[in-house]
Amino acid sequence: MLKKKQRMTKSQFDHYFKSGRKIHGEYLDIIYTESKCFHGAVVVGKKVFKKAVLRNKLRRRIYSILYNLHKTHGFFGVYIILSKPTTSRAGFKEVQAEVRSLLAKSGVTQLE
Repeated sequence: MLKKKQRMTKSQFDHYFKSGRKIHGEYLDIIYTESKCFHGAVVVGKKVFKKAVLRNKLRRRIYSILYNLHKTHGFFGVYIILSKPTTSRAGFKEVQAEVRSLLAKSGVTQLE
C-alpha cells in the first residue's frame, strides 16, 4: 500500500485523469503525468470482480507492485492504474509483468 502522502485526493485524481497520458495494455490501463513527486491510485471496478473482497485484494496487490517498483527504482510521476474486466482471468505474475511493461512505456526506462 502506498503511504498516505503518496495517494491522491479526489480533486487531484479528477485533474490527472483528464490531463494525463493514457497507455493501454491487455489487463490494465495507466494514466501517466510527469511530476517531481510520486503519487499513485488504483481503480478496480465491479466489472472486474463482483465481490468487494476480490476487488480490494486485486487493488492491494497492484498497489504493492507499484510501491515496490517505486521503492527499488525511485521513479517519479503521477500514476493512475485502471483495471479491465480481463484482469479477473490473469494471475499475479501476469499483472506484475503488465505493470512493469506499461511503466516502461510511460518513460520509466530503468525497469527494462
